[in-house]
Amino acid sequence: MFETVRARPAGAILPGDVPLTLPLLARSYLLPPAPDTSFTDALRPHLGFGPWAGSFAVAPGETARVVERALRDVMMGTATLRPDAVDVRALDPQRRAHRHLSALLDLWNALGDLLPPELAILRAVIEARADDILDPLHVIHDPQDTSLSAIETAVIETLIARHGLPADIANRRAALRAARDACHGAPGTALRHLQAALLSPQAHRVTRDQGVRVFGLRDAEAEAHVAASLAQRLLDAEPDLSPSCIGLLLPSGPTYVPFVREAFARAGLPLSALPAGQDARDLAGECLLHVLTCLRPSAPVMARASLLRLALMPWPAEVGRRLSQAAMEGAGPLSRLAPLDRRGHALLALLAERPTRAHDLAQLMEGLPRLLSTDAEVAEDVAELAQRVSELVGILRAAPPAAEIAWDELTSRIEVAEAKAEADGPALLDAVTVCVDGTPPDRPVRHLMLLGFAEGAFPASPGIGPVFLDSEIELIRKACGLVLPSRQATLSRRLDIFRRQLMAVSHSLTVFVPYRDPAGAPLAPAASLCLLARCFNGCEEPERLIVDLSGDGGDEALPRAPETKGLPLAPLAVPTALDLGRNLLRLRQDGEGHMRSQSPSRLDRLLVSPLAWLLNELGIAARAWEPEGLDVLTIGSLFHRMAEELFPAGNALPEEAEIETRLPALLADAVRDLAPFLMAAPWMVERRRLAAEFTTALMAWRRMLAALGAQVLGNELPLGGEVLGIPCRGFVDSVLRLPDGGLVIVDHKTSGAAARRRRMENGWDVQVEIYRALAQQSAGNPELETKGLTGSQPIAVAYHTTRDGTLLLHGSAPTHTVPGVEMIDADIGAEALARLATELRALAGGHLNLPEWSMLEDMAKGGVKPYALEESPLVSAFVRNSGRTDRDDA
Repeated sequence: MFETVRARPAGAILPGDVPLTLPLLARSYLLPPAPDTSFTDALRPHLGFGPWAGSFAVAPGETARVVERALRDVMMGTATLRPDAVDVRALDPQRRAHRHLSALLDLWNALGDLLPPELAILRAVIEARADDILDPLHVIHDPQDTSLSAIETAVIETLIARHGLPADIANRRAALRAARDACHGAPGTALRHLQAALLSPQAHRVTRDQGVRVFGLRDAEAEAHVAASLAQRLLDAEPDLSPSCIGLLLPSGPTYVPFVREAFARAGLPLSALPAGQDARDLAGECLLHVLTCLRPSAPVMARASLLRLALMPWPAEVGRRLSQAAMEGAGPLSRLAPLDRRGHALLALLAERPTRAHDLAQLMEGLPRLLSTDAEVAEDVAELAQRVSELVGILRAAPPAAEIAWDELTSRIEVAEAKAEADGPALLDAVTVCVDGTPPDRPVRHLMLLGFAEGAFPASPGIGPVFLDSEIELIRKACGLVLPSRQATLSRRLDIFRRQLMAVSHSLTVFVPYRDPAGAPLAPAASLCLLARCFNGCEEPERLIVDLSGDGGDEALPRAPETKGLPLAPLAVPTALDLGRNLLRLRQDGEGHMRSQSPSRLDRLLVSPLAWLLNELGIAARAWEPEGLDVLTIGSLFHRMAEELFPAGNALPEEAEIETRLPALLADAVRDLAPFLMAAPWMVERRRLAAEFTTALMAWRRMLAALGAQVLGNELPLGGEVLGIPCRGFVDSVLRLPDGGLVIVDHKTSGAAARRRRMENGWDVQVEIYRALAQQSAGNPELETKGLTGSQPIAVAYHTTRDGTLLLHGSAPTHTVPGVEMIDADIGAEALARLATELRALAGGHLNLPEWSMLEDMAKGGVKPYALEESPLVSAFVRNSGRTDRDDA
């Protein structure tokens, strides 16, 4: 507030003017402290009525913030901060503008004299007597400044009317305008031209020099490290340069704060006015919302994992991390994965409940606070949660005992307070000056580094107003004289502030453009890159202004960041192999020191990338957290459950009518056990599609088994033994007996047959070949022998691809043609087993081979999809002769 106003207490001996601020006004008028009543809390009880009532019922927190912002705008659009200053009679009562403005005025009237604290100061100043002020204030401002709101203008006019103006007001105003509009860059430089022409309609192009540079880097962390390196170099190169003459301009919000703080701390450079980060999280609100979400029938796994990591949990942070990761990976039971006390076990048991009646849920919630952490650091949060639980239990107990739980209504009542950016950190004299997008500069600097020059920033894009459209704001201005901030006016003001930020630089401007956001998604440059580019020759395409620091063509005058996360580098010189000096096959051992078994999926990973295999063995493979989705693994697990239930071992084949009748209930049970997120209403279409696809596939499977005369001997059979000299294990989806007594091991794949057929024909199969080798070692295993696996009879293998109803069969030939059955006569595992044998020998000797792209491309032609390369950027980076960089997928 009062961004462009300067004031000076009369009679004071000061070296210069001081800003007119709210604290100055409060001190000068001896205003009492603001009342304890929260304006936001006082507003909420009145939001159940009016045009936003429906939104408030669904999203109370978000709606309250939007309405409060709109009400503040209406208040600041008046000259008295009284609701009777707005007359809506000139607006058409049938139009949306009239309804919304009238509703806001009704809210204002309902609040009585209560105002937001900052506006209460302004109204007190306007309504005070002239002799209430301790020391007269002489205000110096630009009367042509259009950025002031109506109430700000009224306060200034009130002060002028009470205390008059200095005798030299004309000169003082001229000096104010000159200081505000001064370009600090040296005449004739590219920086000075940019400052003068940035928003000029008549901008022309000049040759750019080293005073204006734009660099592209991967992300916020890389930018922060390069900025710190550049600041060090500037201080070394200019002995008279003070850190306070170096400026950092950051995007608004908390994203860049931790990276900048860490990078400049490592460089030994203090920061002045760096935003202090975020207030403490609303742990009570988060915990209560997560618990309610976990108790729902369709509990998402991310809610459970997030809850297990909260500081309110009755276990150490390390245990919480372990449990949450296990939850994301579907491991269980969680109570066996970490040492827990009585409260820990009881809390996990509570989260496993699935109440359906309101009173049952109330009973569970009443016991929740007693199961949480007793750490003194979170005692206040636990007490806050207990209070919220008490209110929630009261609502649940008020319902009839048999009433079902209205989950959506309950969760909508749980508000989690947003963490807000705190005020600027301490202002230091000899420290790098930090400024934020949208904040006018406090002082000129010699060198400015602008970070985060990406879409949506510099200036920040004003959103579409949810209460008033720009057309309605103009209508209200004409009919009522009430000036509300429009998107155009907001953008114009932010652009002007951005211009002033650049004008405060005297020597150099360095702009950093991030390629990716914190989640790794590609980013576009800020829209104002076009404003910069139109000032310089050779930049008809704005992106040509950016010098990419990720390659070898970067500007040698600027140091590259020291090994930051994800920083794109030139292609690595990858060696043929790494010598790690120990038997890598023995990294995982059981309690007796024996080598743990490998699974077909682990060996399939080894086939493509030994490095990916090693990361998995060490437990350091990338583990992304993401919401549950209907991926191939989930679909496969559900189909396997259906096949196991409908085609049990030793039973006659079900009739097609039985499949069609039983499948919906079986699928519902499987979804509840394996993928409860699918029970939610938004997944209804996918559930129906799965039911239809599974019905079609299982009927086709039934017809194929009948045509083959096959009998199901077993499902999900565990196999173990030794393959290629190492212990292996796995589970067989199904084992069939054909009429001639031959056995067939079948693996169900929820895919089409094309890629799998190509892989078998080219000798790159791994999975069923390992199953066959293990099945041939089943002699002496009573469980398997009772299923018909004696280890002596020939065993065929097959893949059943459900999407097209195909059985790719190897090692057996039906006596007659069966629709959908294809014979594969090739040696289906020759290439794969030979390559695995080579890799296993290398691993036993401590050598980790690194593949070439040409070899992987040949394998891909043979049907091997290199999924292992997608597990981590590190894996694909260590592929020889890649010639690929991070930006290839941007």
